[in-house]
Amino acid sequence: MRITRRGATYLIGLLAILGLLTTACGNDDSAGDQMPMDDSAGDHQHDHDHDHSTLMEVDYEPVPTIELRTHLDPMSGVNLEVITTGFTLAPERASTDPVDGEGHFHIYVDGVKLRRLYAHWAHVDLKEPGDYEIRVEMSANNHATLAVNGEILDATAIVTIPGADEDLEPMDLGDGSGTTIEMEVVGGKPVDGVHRHRVDAGDAVTIIVNGDTTDELHIHGYDLVVPFAPGQPGSITFEANIPGIFEVETHHRGDLVMELQVG
Repeated sequence: MRITRRGATYLIGLLAILGLLTTACGNDDSAGDQMPMDDSAGDHQHDHDHDHSTLMEVDYEPVPTIELRTHLDPMSGVNLEVITTGFTLAPERASTDPVDGEGHFHIYVDGVKLRRLYAHWAHVDLKEPGDYEIRVEMSANNHATLAVNGEILDATAIVTIPGADEDLEPMDLGDGSGTTIEMEVVGGKPVDGVHRHRVDAGDAVTIIVNGDTTDELHIHGYDLVVPFAPGQPGSITFEANIPGIFEVETHHRGDLVMELQVG
């Protein structure tokens, strides 16, 4: 085949272009071999993604314990009382790295997670009559479920909500009658000032509290806690069967909000 001078020049130029393209591709490959993708950012992100379904084995002492008591609320639903040992609630450190012996609770109703719990008392508003399985499990700060030898640290109770035509089992009121105390707490202080409320021994006492912050009322002597939050009033009913004068304070702030005199 006869190639003209113009054709030879064109062919040489085409080969040169192909050579440059090949070299460029080779340089891209070699650069990739020499500089692998930096995964440190991805690893850092993974370290802060908390797995809510992971069991975390307790390898420290004392091993926490949990007990669940349920109290039917005369108005609706049930009040939960969570009793623990070796465990400190740390709502201010939720979703952070775990620390031995601290965390919070998760509440489940019939196997479905209802919400987190940052206090030892909670109200669950169960409206439909019937039987419910309520389970409260211990969780570390990072929401991992605490366990010992693969067994989850939790407590379960079966609650029966009566129908409209059924009566709640009455509380033993002794010789007294029911007493309801309502208060509003703003900035940790009762709006109407600190008062002493007198009730008869044996009274069924209901305390209802509204507040502008998230806190708990601690009823000394009876060692009862009433959690409340903005838009979520706290309520508890108990039998005043211990005579004396007892202070009622905000649990986190430590402010006196009322005194309860029994007898």
